[in-house]
Amino acid sequence: MKKVSVEKAFDKFKPESCVFVISVDKNSGPSGMIAGWKMRCSWNVPFYFAVALSKSGHTHTLIEQSKEFVVAVPNKELEKQVEFFGSVSGKDIDKFKVSGIETAPAKFIRSPLLKKATINLECKLYKQIDSGDHIIFIGEILACYINENKKVLLNMGKLKGKRIFKEF
Repeated sequence: MKKVSVEKAFDKFKPESCVFVISVDKNSGPSGMIAGWKMRCSWNVPFYFAVALSKSGHTHTLIEQSKEFVVAVPNKELEKQVEFFGSVSGKDIDKFKVSGIETAPAKFIRSPLLKKATINLECKLYKQIDSGDHIIFIGEILACYINENKKVLLNMGKLKGKRIFKEF
């Protein structure tokens, strides 16, 4: 066994799925980001799902204000939007308008669902936990949606500076 950096150890967790985390501003305008740090938190009712977001991020601020978010699991069809949502800030640009990503209304919250995502989870903020430079947002899942026959996009890591994705 060889001692390595935390970064190198964390890279061994690949492949991993990534998710869109979407919330809304005061005027119900959507914004979102791509997150790799997520997990289900309970198997009994109520069901919870958590995402860890940087304290300095725009989506972090929106979730604190709106007390809600959507977790949308992408597939190969959304690969370009994954790259785009992960490369620019919603403070500076309307990612939804520029990317042309299709949304659908959620049933219980104002944050939109992603029409072509494999999975969408409507979440009401249950709790947030400080974890250093990130906040873990735990959402109570109010509704779940799937697109049958769509796979999940996996982040395989980077090769020569370019992110590699595969479906599973």
